[in-house]
Amino acid sequence: EFIIIHYTGVEMEFHQVINWFLNKESRVSCHFLIDKSGGICNLVDISKRAWHAGQSSWNNCLDINSHSIGIELHNSGNEDFTPLQLKSLVELLKELMSDNGIKSWDILGHSDVSIGRKIDPGIKFPWHQLAKDKIGFFSNLSQENFDTDVSDKNNQHIIEDIQCKLMTIGYGVKKSGVFDAQTVAGLKAFQRHWRPKSVSGRLDVSTKQILTEVCEKLCEFRTQH
Repeated sequence: EFIIIHYTGVEMEFHQVINWFLNKESRVSCHFLIDKSGGICNLVDISKRAWHAGQSSWNNCLDINSHSIGIELHNSGNEDFTPLQLKSLVELLKELMSDNGIKSWDILGHSDVSIGRKIDPGIKFPWHQLAKDKIGFFSNLSQENFDTDVSDKNNQHIIEDIQCKLMTIGYGVKKSGVFDAQTVAGLKAFQRHWRPKSVSGRLDVSTKQILTEVCEKLCEFRTQH
C-alpha cells in the first residue's frame, strides 16, 4: 500500500551500511538501499516484511511494516542527496508503483508515519522534485509567511480543524481541540514534507494555507481513484 523513504543517518561507507542491514542483531532492515552513486541493492524481497518503519501509522493503518516497501538512501542526514541517487530513486519508485498498484500519494517519508519519533528523510529531501515527476503532490504556495495569530492556539474550533486536516491527510494525531504536543509533532511532520522552509511546529500563515491545499488535493486524488 505504501512506500516509505528513509535516510540511513550514519557516517558509514556503503558496504558497511549493507552489512549493518544484513546483520540480524541490528534489528533493522529495508527492501532497497540506494547508494550516492545511484547503485541500488535489493536487500529484502518485497513479498517479505522488512523492519524499517518501527512504531508507525498512516491513514488508520497501524502496521506500516506489513503494508509497505522501505527504501533507504545512503545519506548521513546532514548532506544533499546526489542527482544520481535521486534519479535511481525516481526510476525505482515508478517501477514499484506500476508493479504493485501503489498510488503516488502513498509515497511517504519515515517522519510522516512516525511523528515525533523520526525526522528522515529530512528537510533536504526534494519532495518538490518528485512531484515534478508525478510522484506525490507539492504545493506552489509561498512557504515564507511565518506570521502567526496568537489567538489561534486557544481557539478550540481552529485547532480541531487543523487536527482534522492532519488526520485526513493521514497523520497519526487525535482530535483533542487543544494545541498539545501531538499536534505540534503532527505539524512538524507535515512541515518536513510540505513546508520544509521552517519546521517549527507553529501554526503560521503559510502552514495553514499549505495544509488546507494538501488536504484538499489528497481528498481529490483519493476520490478519483
